[in-house]
Amino acid sequence: MKILHIMDHSLPRTDGYTIRAKYMLEAQAAAGHEVTVLTSPSQGHGAVDVTINRVRYFRTHYTQFESAAVAFGAKHLVFGRAIVRGITGLMAQQQFDLIHAHTPFTIARIALAQARKRYLPFVYEKRNLWEESAKARGKISGKWPFYQIARAMDRRVSVSADAVCTITQALRANTIALGAAKDRVFVVGNGVDIEAFTPRTANEEIRVRCAGNIKNAFVIGFIGSFFSFEGLPLLVEAFAELSSKYPHARLVLVGDGEDRQKVEQLVTKLALGDRAWVVGSVPHNSVLEYYAAMDVLVYGRYPSMLTNMISPLKPLEPMAMARCVVGSNVGGIAELINDGETGLLFEAGSRHALVATLEKLLCGKIDTVELGQNARAHVVANRQWRNMSAAYEAAYTRAKNRL
Repeated sequence: MKILHIMDHSLPRTDGYTIRAKYMLEAQAAAGHEVTVLTSPSQGHGAVDVTINRVRYFRTHYTQFESAAVAFGAKHLVFGRAIVRGITGLMAQQQFDLIHAHTPFTIARIALAQARKRYLPFVYEKRNLWEESAKARGKISGKWPFYQIARAMDRRVSVSADAVCTITQALRANTIALGAAKDRVFVVGNGVDIEAFTPRTANEEIRVRCAGNIKNAFVIGFIGSFFSFEGLPLLVEAFAELSSKYPHARLVLVGDGEDRQKVEQLVTKLALGDRAWVVGSVPHNSVLEYYAAMDVLVYGRYPSMLTNMISPLKPLEPMAMARCVVGSNVGGIAELINDGETGLLFEAGSRHALVATLEKLLCGKIDTVELGQNARAHVVANRQWRNMSAAYEAAYTRAKNRL
């Protein structure tokens, strides 16, 4: 098939949105599809067309007038115009069999209208809830009336699409509750590159830095974005409660984001000193070394509609590296971990529950090595990107048959 993907942004930018897309798109290309991507003006003013691993990326840009409108706060008036112009230009050069639009709905609603205009099958991929993310992070766009408007627009696209792909079973159920037919909603979950993320011996220098020069240190870590819903203050507070009883424990937080200053202030307030290290951002090629240097990775997301329905990428990476992973039991994480078998789950939002879970690891009641090995076997069997990408085929077939 000749598939046109419409996305907010893509490679060479790197975040969860683009990394998931990279593996899915490349798996489609490897399966024989002709894969083309059109990105919105959010890609950046200097973005250029490029081909990466058999996937062609085309860019849209604002005109001078549109750029001026954006500068005056009228982005909503011109954003769609730029994308329509990009779609029209591509359609004039080549034919496509299907349009596949990715979240957010601001992208998808434009792509839906263009697909209908050209009588092409349309697939909507929901891997985030834009309005719920804004609400969870305290953004103005998550408040009334913007929140209600966003929900209404997302519902319209979800119900109108020929097929919908969701990132979790919970999001599938939510999409059906909005009014989408059950036989048109498919789950295409997150995966991991099992060849890039493999078990390895920790880099000695990084391990020593994480361990604080303690030979038998137990390093509790987090690698990811410092968003308010990730539960990092909960992790810091739980660690503070444990650190006096377990002096060999160390906390290492890798990443950056809007909550970083709050986390650093809490580390200082709790007088954790050199027992906790907020590393900040690290080069992409160093992430593997930090995973290898940690004994357990903690993803303690707070409970919310967003975290119960959206699955993070990050826990799968250390799992593929045979590291022990602890996660809160929100729906998006519970779909990734079999509690007690491939990792450990604790009651979301409960410091007491997190302390109790980590204490079992610190005192050796639970074997972190065994859990890590089980996790690796699980993702190899169930969470490889090429296997996740294959789930698109059923959605495409359903979309084509609906026309």
